[in-house]
Amino acid sequence: MKKKNKAALGVNGWYLSPSDNICLAKCIFDDPYREEIKEINKHEIIAKIADCIGPEPSNLCIAEQIFETIKFEIANFVIHHEYNCQRGVNADLLLWLDSKVNPANLKKLNNFIDKYLK
Repeated sequence: MKKKNKAALGVNGWYLSPSDNICLAKCIFDDPYREEIKEINKHEIIAKIADCIGPEPSNLCIAEQIFETIKFEIANFVIHHEYNCQRGVNADLLLWLDSKVNPANLKKLNNFIDKYLK
């Protein structure tokens, strides 16, 4: 990260060059704080899903099940169809998402690599 570069994208006074990779696991917060932020964000999404389902209190449990079932599919959709960047997307991210969306395909790929490429 650099301070003030006109060709870069600005975020809170700091500017990122297009080649900068951000490691979200390495931030100013320790693990317990990051875990709490994760749970807060997750709860906000679940609450929005529950609002769409209806006002019943039991819908919060249903919304959590929906969230857990489709969270990686939604991330995969957003990365492939909504995020549009000329630099592309990190291959590790795409492989990781695919392994979460289609775990059986990952096992097939690993078996293929073990059999033919090792």
